[in-house]
Amino acid sequence: MRRALALALAVGLALAGCGDDDDDAIPPADPMPEADELPTHGSVEPDTGSIDVPEVPGTFPAAFPSLGFGLAVPQGWNATRLTEGDLERLADAELAEPFFLDAARAVAGTGAVFYAAGIDDRGRVAEIKVDLQEGVDVAAARAEAEAAVGQAGATDLQVVEAEDGRVRLDFRLEQPAADDGELIDAHLSQLLVPDDGRVWSVIVTSEDEATQSAVLAIVDAGFVLA
Repeated sequence: MRRALALALAVGLALAGCGDDDDDAIPPADPMPEADELPTHGSVEPDTGSIDVPEVPGTFPAAFPSLGFGLAVPQGWNATRLTEGDLERLADAELAEPFFLDAARAVAGTGAVFYAAGIDDRGRVAEIKVDLQEGVDVAAARAEAEAAVGQAGATDLQVVEAEDGRVRLDFRLEQPAADDGELIDAHLSQLLVPDDGRVWSVIVTSEDEATQSAVLAIVDAGFVLA
C-alpha cells in the first residue's frame, strides 16, 4: 500500500495545468471504453451485475462486476478502467480532451485499476484513483499510508474513522503540474475500505478545497463493494 500511495503521490495531479483557463469553457466528457462495465451516454443500461451503486445527485454510476466494486462519478468527468485493453480502446477513441489518455496511462503505471478526472470552469483539476492491496487489513494499510504521507512532506493530516471499518486520511501536499512542473497546493484524501483480507484504496485529489469536499462526499456515499 505504501508503494501504491507513494507512486500515486509522485504522479500527483496527472491533469493539472492541462485544463482550459477560459472561465466560460467546460470540457465535455470523453467516450468511455468497455460499455458492458461502464455507463453509456445513450439509452443502453450498463451491466452492473450484483453491484448497486447509490444514486447520488449530479453523478453517474460506474459498476465493475469483474473487479468487485462500483462508485458514483461526477457528471461530465472522464473515467476508465486501467487495463491495457481499456487504454488501447481509449487511444483509438476521438477524445475531446486528448491529454486524459496520457494522464490515465501515468496513473495506470502506479498499479491503480480505475481513474476518473474532471476540470471545472476555471481549469482546476480533480481526480479519483482506485487501487487494491491484497493480503492486508485496514490497520496495516493505514500505518503504511501514514508513513508514505509523512515521507512525502504532507501537511494538515487528519484521520477520519467510520463505524463500518473504513478509514480516511485527509492532507495537503505541494505537487507539480503536469505541463510545466509548477507546484500546486493540492488537497488529497485516501479512503481505505476493508474487503475480506484485502483493502481498497480510493485517492481523491483536487486543486480546490470546496471541490475536494464535494468529491469526497460523492466517494463516501457512492463507493460500494460487490
